[in-house]
Amino acid sequence: MRITPDGQITIPPEIRDVLNISPNLELAFEIEGDRLYFKKIQPIDQISTWIDTMRGCAAGNFTTDQIYDPHP
Repeated sequence: MRITPDGQITIPPEIRDVLNISPNLELAFEIEGDRLYFKKIQPIDQISTWIDTMRGCAAGNFTTDQIYDPHP
């Protein structure tokens, strides 16, 4: 493999197939000594992330009526 003047490399199709690498997949690079490793970054499930963030935000602080009343 050669690096282009722009710093790009091409991952051969047989490696992409084995690792299930497709266009627009994000990769993280790690350096260990004189070796460069890459790993796939899994897409973020935005809904689950939002639910986890919001879970417990109002727990114990408000009654149901207070939560649903737009004009307290």
